[in-house]
Amino acid sequence: MTVTDARSGQPIRKGRLGRVGYSIACLGWRGALAELAKRPDSPETDAEFDAMHGTNTAGSVEPADLGIRDADTVRKAIRYLPSPLRVTSWMLNEIGVDPARCSFVDIGCGKGRVLLVAAERPFRHIAGVEISTELADIARLNTQRYRPASSRVGAIAVSNSDARDFEMPSGDLLIHMYHPFDPAISAAVFARLATSADARPRRVSVAYLTYTHSVPAVAEMFSAIGWLRLVRYEESISGRYNWLFYDGSTPG
Repeated sequence: MTVTDARSGQPIRKGRLGRVGYSIACLGWRGALAELAKRPDSPETDAEFDAMHGTNTAGSVEPADLGIRDADTVRKAIRYLPSPLRVTSWMLNEIGVDPARCSFVDIGCGKGRVLLVAAERPFRHIAGVEISTELADIARLNTQRYRPASSRVGAIAVSNSDARDFEMPSGDLLIHMYHPFDPAISAAVFARLATSADARPRRVSVAYLTYTHSVPAVAEMFSAIGWLRLVRYEESISGRYNWLFYDGSTPG
């Protein structure tokens, strides 16, 4: 199915009815009705997940407060926000990968909520990369505090590093990104992946969550990566929870 415009290379937007249908599936009736009424939720104040699991994943953190020393990296960073549970669960149900055959990596994992949700599924490995030392420490603590405790949650690996320096797990990958930084940094991440030590071609699926206003720049960045193709685009009513699904195999 064609999901990009042949001339611009940008995702083809669905009509309003399609966006409503996706919002209901992804956010639930209550969330979709709130968006229709132009009362979108505030993920930074959503404490339901933490109340259920004894964790600390809510709140927001501005780039200037991430503890990044390099000024250019600070300018290209985007504030931390937790992904709503429903949104992450919808993605994991719809992305079309077999967890038992791949590793899950959350780039810009923040406090680790997405990692905890992913640990409910039998991924080979679950890893997060976070440049903020404070957020990485919180993410690790959340794996210890999570209720009910499980060996899968305990096996989550959180790397406190720049995503451009992170060595991906070997084998097939599902990479999650919640618009963590400027697309220029993302381009460097995927360039490194294409030339990683794992020289054999491997399947890479990408689930990229972002806002309508940032979609053109994100799509342009991915269009320059010859081995990844856009296979699905979904846009919410308010444009706050838009998914771009990419799939491909690394050069080998």
